[in-house]
Amino acid sequence: MIFGLFSWNRRVRKLRKRYDRIREHALKKKGPLKNRILQRLDAINSSITTMEEQRLSRVDRARISKDVEISLEEVKELMKYKEGEDVASQQAQA
Repeated sequence: MIFGLFSWNRRVRKLRKRYDRIREHALKKKGPLKNRILQRLDAINSSITTMEEQRLSRVDRARISKDVEISLEEVKELMKYKEGEDVASQQAQA
């Protein structure tokens, strides 16, 4: 039972849960920003599905999961922008 707390499947479930929550918030957005966010999320979804369904080596699992985490953080930052703001200029200032 304790082993299950630190297992690989738990990490994948947590990434899927974060993905689902971000997607729910993205669906509430409007305009071109929504489309941009959903496109990024679709790419992330394919990586999560790969981790769930395929048998991967430790190196591949670690690489894909880190890539998914970074991508989810980028999408989360992208969602902070309002509809009228220019995303490129805001990123240049940061």
